[in-house]
Amino acid sequence: MLRQPAWRMSVEPVIGSTDAVDASSVVAERIQEFLQRIRTHLTDNNSRVGSLRIRVHEEVSFHTGLGSGTQLGLALSAAMELMIHHRLPDDPFQLAQLAARAERSAIGTIGFASGGFLVDHGEAQTGELHRRVDRTAFPDDWRFLLVHPVNSQGLSGEQERRFFGQRIHMPPSLIDSIGHQVLEEIVPAVRDQQFASFAASLEHYGQVVGGFYAAEQGGVFAHPAMTKLAEHLRDRGVSGMTQSSWGPLISIPASSQQHAEEIRELIPESIDDDRLHVSVSEPLNTGAAIRTIVDDAAGRGLV
Repeated sequence: MLRQPAWRMSVEPVIGSTDAVDASSVVAERIQEFLQRIRTHLTDNNSRVGSLRIRVHEEVSFHTGLGSGTQLGLALSAAMELMIHHRLPDDPFQLAQLAARAERSAIGTIGFASGGFLVDHGEAQTGELHRRVDRTAFPDDWRFLLVHPVNSQGLSGEQERRFFGQRIHMPPSLIDSIGHQVLEEIVPAVRDQQFASFAASLEHYGQVVGGFYAAEQGGVFAHPAMTKLAEHLRDRGVSGMTQSSWGPLISIPASSQQHAEEIRELIPESIDDDRLHVSVSEPLNTGAAIRTIVDDAAGRGLV
């Protein structure tokens, strides 16, 4: 989980028959979609939230591989729960159920609750309530450079659902191989703060998984500019380039803020005709920050 980019918003009840959303049109539309889903679930449970004013102060780009939709949905679910029950459920998957998230991965849900470096072990086994997700604290000094072509998006929505509905499963031998890579190389490197081993293992993992999906996304990386950037950085001694989810964003680990700035200097402003957006993010080893402000005189609350 990363500290930046992040959603930062405020939610408060208002008198009226409609919600007021202060955000860009794309974000406002997604918020309304989530509110409709959440209200449907709450109505089924005989709970109700009236009209809301929602102000979005910071946002995360959709469909770039950062799980922004899940974090937005969970944040709105948390706000609703606080307004109705004045507390959050012990099980974060209840928030995901409200927003109809965690369909294919539990990383975003557990990350919302606890932060850290997370490993999703896949579908829940017989007798288990939820799929297993292991957490390791990520070294505070390490950083990630996040790079993606401006105005480009990864696979999402109906196209993504259609793909997973048709795609054959990974062969057991490949699952065993990448599972060993994660558990025996990547996780120990994080735990023992061995940066060089982490970067090398992470890149190898990304190459193997990206290779499996190459036919669908056009290569190990979903965007040709990211393929060229990875080659450019490897030639200059940088390792660890890995696509996040369906991309087109790739992440590049750095051992410190200074190391991140040194790598940043190697990244061009554009590749071919694709302008690149570059940012440096810190690890997030805590869950989402949520605070409530209650005005007893007015009888109103702010989340």
